Amino acid sequence: MQQNISHTMADEIIKLLSSKHDDKNSRYIQLQDLDHSHHSRSGPTDVVPTAPTSPSEITDAITSGQDGENGEKEKTNSSMTLAQKLTFVGMAIIYLASFMSFSVLAPFFPYEAEKKGVSPTETGLVFGIFALTSFIASPILGKYLPTIGGKFMFLSGSFVTSGCNILFGFLNKIEGKTTFLIYCFVIRIVEALGSAATNTAGLAICANVYPDKVAQMSGFLEVFVGIGLAIGPALGSLFYGIGGYQLPFLVIGLTAMAFTILNIFTLPSLKSVNKENTSTGSLQDVMKIPAVWVVFICCGWASTCIGFTEATLTLHLTSPPFNLSPSSTGLLFFVNSVIYGIFAPIAGYIADKKEKTRIMITVGMCLTGISLMLVGPSPLLHIQGQLWIMVISLVILGFGLAFAMIPTFLDMLFSASWYGLPDNLATQSLISGLFNSSFTLGYFLGPIGGGALVERIGFNWTSTFSACGCFITVLMISLFGAWEFKCGKGRRIPSHMNEQS
Repeated sequence: MQQNISHTMADEIIKLLSSKHDDKNSRYIQLQDLDHSHHSRSGPTDVVPTAPTSPSEITDAITSGQDGENGEKEKTNSSMTLAQKLTFVGMAIIYLASFMSFSVLAPFFPYEAEKKGVSPTETGLVFGIFALTSFIASPILGKYLPTIGGKFMFLSGSFVTSGCNILFGFLNKIEGKTTFLIYCFVIRIVEALGSAATNTAGLAICANVYPDKVAQMSGFLEVFVGIGLAIGPALGSLFYGIGGYQLPFLVIGLTAMAFTILNIFTLPSLKSVNKENTSTGSLQDVMKIPAVWVVFICCGWASTCIGFTEATLTLHLTSPPFNLSPSSTGLLFFVNSVIYGIFAPIAGYIADKKEKTRIMITVGMCLTGISLMLVGPSPLLHIQGQLWIMVISLVILGFGLAFAMIPTFLDMLFSASWYGLPDNLATQSLISGLFNSSFTLGYFLGPIGGGALVERIGFNWTSTFSACGCFITVLMISLFGAWEFKCGKGRRIPSHMNEQS
């Protein structure tokens, strides 16, 4: 009797699964036919061995069928959910505040530091220590992000950054050069650690929350990076004029603190997004991948060009033959930032859809080199500097940097996957740390190295040197691509990614 009941239940489950999933469960239909033929020979007491007869097997069969339906729905639903939208908004505001805190000092801090007896070189070190600390800390934070937790690292980094911003606003109360400098360095180092934690965790969150739009969403975040770097000095100057030294830091710090609290409720936990173990990845394994090094150098040099132009272009534009006013100079910087902000998400979208990251990086670095040859202009071109040439060069620079910078993170992920590293949170965190490290290294070397070269050989030859560096990276990535195709793995994109696309 029990065998008949079990056999009847199995038949009903088979019919149910067959009616919903004819293609995926055809083997059950075949088993049902075999079962009927078996009845005619052996009677109703015989049971087909492979049919689901126990409650656990029946539950597994139903669950697998439901998972199949849900999987099809997930594949067809490519729009962003409300949670994903809230996640992006919260991250974007924090990115904006983080990079505003990096650049807000530029208009007034050198003046305030000079009143304390601080030299221009020491002031430059206060600026540069931020990028240098981020360069060192980012790979380490990326390695231990799975253990610490992506959400906790992002929120704690944001909290530290906003708190340091507020504290920095009270440094003008300190008397004495030495004490003032010590507090400046300590707070900027701690602030840089918080910023590195936020940026490293932010890219890892992007890779988890938006797995099919990694480059596109990181491109949108780059828009807010550019906005923060562009409007930071302007807002700093505005608030400094209204309320003195403290007001710029208090406004940015308190705003970032408020959004940090909101992000506690909106950001997802990476463990719930991607249920994997929390073991850390091997930084040594990632560093052994030659493709990662090539893209690391390209990203670092592109960032160096950004730092060089931001630190030295103003003096070049206010000198002959341009003789522009500070407001006109700010307008040209704004044009460059707008072009970068427009094309950054476009570059990310193309990188996600076409997956031609190497070609995009090559084109971007080539355009960046051309723009730097024109921005001087280079003495090798034998042309006079004119305003319309400067405008065109800055437009090309914004476009080129977007295509050179945005695909690098995705390209590193592709390379890690191609060379056998698992596509999990540990690998994504390591790549995120390396990306931020290369960016901040360039942002540290650009102003310092570029400023020193401008003093010795002038802006025109320094921009020529920077352009030559871009062309060298183009040659390097092209030769490496040819080597990788013929002597390495054969194809740039892994075979399983081609099958998915």
